[in-house]
Amino acid sequence: MAKSSWSLFIYQIPALPSTHRAYAWRKLKSLGALYLQNSICLLPVANGMDEKLGELKEEIAKRGGNVQLFHINVQDQAENDALVEKLRSHSSDEYEEFLEQCDNFHEELQKERDARHLTFGELEENEAELQRLKTWLPKIRARDFFKAPLGETSSTRLVECEKDFRLFGKQVERSSI
Repeated sequence: MAKSSWSLFIYQIPALPSTHRAYAWRKLKSLGALYLQNSICLLPVANGMDEKLGELKEEIAKRGGNVQLFHINVQDQAENDALVEKLRSHSSDEYEEFLEQCDNFHEELQKERDARHLTFGELEENEAELQRLKTWLPKIRARDFFKAPLGETSSTRLVECEKDFRLFGKQVERSSI
């Protein structure tokens, strides 16, 4: 694997209120951070990442904390590859969870078909679930810096969910006539 450039993000935030620490953790995880230790994480240098980390750095300062942000290169190729693989593994885990939710979506539609619950209420409920899937996948993709293998499969499965939902919608329409 080629060497990657990394952003090393080290932060300290006062223990109280704990919401400040939770905010920083959630924000960094949403960006795809790999935690090396408490309050020390690594992110690949990617388009727009410096700006996002700069904004987070300012927000942490407003909350009474401080941040050190470094750009580094890992000299040992095996160590660099291991970091890339950890991030790829995290993305794979997220895609697996996404695919499981796609399966649940299809199962729910089939359950409603089998029970003849072809109502507008069920249509709305499942539309909300489909929207959640459609919102979630781009977030996973944004953190998938090293193109985990399940990314393409996840895109295909979302299209299948959309098709199944359209079919369910037609079935609801027919049953209300």
